[in-house]
Amino acid sequence: MSAKTKTGPKTGLKHGKNEEPPPQPKKRFGRRYRRAQVVGGIFGGLIVLSSAYVAANWLLAERVTAGTTVAGIDIGGQTKTQAIATLESALSPRAREPIQLTAGQNTTNLDPVAAGLSFDADATVGNLVDFSLRPTRLISHIRGGSQEGLPVVHINEQQLTLAAQSAARALHSEPRNGTVVFSDSRPVATEAQVGLEVSPEEITEAVRENWLQQPAPFALVGTETSPAVSQAATDAAYTLAQHIVSQPLTVVLGQQQVILPVADLAAATTFTPTNGELVPQFRGTELKQAILDKADNLIREPQNAHIELVDNAPVIVGGAPGTDITEESIVAAISQGALAADRIANVELIEVEPEISVATLEALGVSEVVSSFDTPLTANVVRTNNLRRGAELINGKLLLPGETFSLLSALNPINAANGFGQAGIIVNGVHQDGMGGGLSQLATTAYNAGFFAGFEDVVHRPHSVFISRYPAGREATIVNPSLDMQFRNNTPYGALIQSWVANNRIHVAIWSTPYFRVETSQSARSNVRAATTNTSTAANCTPQSPGAAGFTITNRRQVFRLDNDALVIDESNTWTYRPDNGIRCASGG
Repeated sequence: MSAKTKTGPKTGLKHGKNEEPPPQPKKRFGRRYRRAQVVGGIFGGLIVLSSAYVAANWLLAERVTAGTTVAGIDIGGQTKTQAIATLESALSPRAREPIQLTAGQNTTNLDPVAAGLSFDADATVGNLVDFSLRPTRLISHIRGGSQEGLPVVHINEQQLTLAAQSAARALHSEPRNGTVVFSDSRPVATEAQVGLEVSPEEITEAVRENWLQQPAPFALVGTETSPAVSQAATDAAYTLAQHIVSQPLTVVLGQQQVILPVADLAAATTFTPTNGELVPQFRGTELKQAILDKADNLIREPQNAHIELVDNAPVIVGGAPGTDITEESIVAAISQGALAADRIANVELIEVEPEISVATLEALGVSEVVSSFDTPLTANVVRTNNLRRGAELINGKLLLPGETFSLLSALNPINAANGFGQAGIIVNGVHQDGMGGGLSQLATTAYNAGFFAGFEDVVHRPHSVFISRYPAGREATIVNPSLDMQFRNNTPYGALIQSWVANNRIHVAIWSTPYFRVETSQSARSNVRAATTNTSTAANCTPQSPGAAGFTITNRRQVFRLDNDALVIDESNTWTYRPDNGIRCASGG
């Protein structure tokens, strides 16, 4: 800065040596100039520095800050192009690797490509190298630093949702109940396990936050689901099972005692989940069999009462009660005894009434003969034997109220093994031998017994030709198995059939309580046609003489109740017999 000089006024006078010069005015313009020079220098320096700062940031805009990493990959100091290449090389293969997910003990993989996940290296580096005037960025470039860049990930939401739902199902585990079973008569327990429920939303969140940033596996929390039978309940049941098979069980049954070994108890016991507990269930069927195998004649079957014909009169016999033990009483006793300290089970013996008691049969009122019928036998021994065997099979047959009697059902099988033989029958008008020949006479006799008892006629058909030993139009034949003779007991009482062969006749009687009164009438024969003789050319022709004439006849039956004389049945049956023509063989046989 220039020196300041002082000058006095131009007066022409010279001051003395000791005189002070008069004050002079200051020159302000020089100071302002010098200050401006200083400010201008500073401003110029700032411009230079700013230009250098901007230039430096511009030059570093395409370079990643030193110390920068992305998903653990160091790209610090690299140019944008170099950094993209580095991340592509390092992360693109990783972006295709399956993502391992874990939840508890369960593991599954999620395919990132199928889940719609992709890594964008360009965008990732772009977020790190953009031009910036922040001083911290320039300082980081100069001094270096530690910066973690986030990988840019693109997500197809629909694909990720579907993949997460599939992974959630794979990670799901059902809770497992604790169990207790017996193996070789020893209790064996299976531990209870909690289940795990993982939501798809938790999976998508974990993938968004961790993929390419954190190493797999990604641990998911999920939600635990409790088993219905907990470990505490399992432990309690196991202790109970140990007690059940700790030693044999004594079963008291009236005057008997049975020792049930541990093996029988274990074999018949199951622990069943009930309201969160394992409850022992004892199987009555197996326990009952185990007890009966060791007991001495414990069970006595009841004897049904039945009616027998003694000295040609019905007598009720049998009807004794039996003894038994029920499965319910066994289970109740074992359930208590197997868990008790004394290990004694008291099982009650019960008395079992027969299905058919004496009182039941007495109420049926089988007390007297209400109808009977008989027909004469022939001289054919085999035929008579067939009738005798048939009488044995239907003798003593009891019909309950409303029950239907079937002759074929009572007789079958009609074969030699059942006591029948070959005797005369009529087939298509031809007299020949057949198995059970003569049983139609039993059908006729039984039909008439039911007829006069007032029973309902269910099925019957007369013979095709008239046979003089039977009542005309009021008789029946049978053909096994197509044609049966049946009647129904339409009274409120039981009906006992009695049948026998005596005095060259076959008899059928019905024992019951009188309930009906039966009136019958018969028309005269009409449409009478004499039998003729026909010529046969059959190779096996057998001649036969003409028999009875053909005719039509009607039988009427009226059935009245004895107590009120009400008419119950009023029926008429008309039947036409064809002539029993003879046969002349054309060969002269």
